[in-house]
Amino acid sequence: MSLAGGLLFYFVLGLTVIPLSLLLLLSIPFTSRADRYDMIRAWGRLMLAVLRRTCGISTRVLGMENCPTSSAVVLSKHQSAWECFWLGCELPFRCAYVYKESLNRIPFFGWALWSVGLLGIDRSNGRGAFQTFATKGVSFLRQGWGVVIFPEGTRVAPGSHVKYKSGGARLAVMAGVPVVPVALNSGLVWPKNSIAKRPGVVTVSIGRPIETRGRSAREVNEEAEAWIEAESTRLLSAGRN
Repeated sequence: MSLAGGLLFYFVLGLTVIPLSLLLLLSIPFTSRADRYDMIRAWGRLMLAVLRRTCGISTRVLGMENCPTSSAVVLSKHQSAWECFWLGCELPFRCAYVYKESLNRIPFFGWALWSVGLLGIDRSNGRGAFQTFATKGVSFLRQGWGVVIFPEGTRVAPGSHVKYKSGGARLAVMAGVPVVPVALNSGLVWPKNSIAKRPGVVTVSIGRPIETRGRSAREVNEEAEAWIEAESTRLLSAGRN
């Protein structure tokens, strides 16, 4: 574990997110949502490069050829904050993340999120929250964006399993777009709630798109969950060897 490397990474992150957020806010009258997203994407790639230099964490990708070039719901395993950076930077389409609307109130980082207008949801609103999510999500998908959802709802330690929520599959069925399952083992190098990082390689595996037309959300969700969990277990075993 490298505490010094982790501290240096977060120092650079904090140092760069302030000017980024100010740039995004000031550019709102002159840029589109897509332009501002691309600014964040460039910053995210910079952060991944910084992570590689400060903490020795690199990336291996399997199955990128399986990923559509637009309009898909991405259901991803969630073990750390690493995948929030990587998915937004390296998938072949812009990604609208589903996140708690309250994050918009965090100084600088939250302001940057707000400036792009992604899928911030007030979860306390119950059924209304899903209706808002569905309306916004379908709109993004019709514009060629992807929608990224962590169906476990929280970060889960490597080797652990939380039953998947069905909201992402429901959205994909409603919009008639495929589900892209993503497995990974990022928790091996970026432990939950830890500043320290472990040098190593994060392996990301992208599965074949799951067709949703004519299928139930439950069936789609179960297929995605089965593949993601089996593949993440395989990656976990390989990463520990």
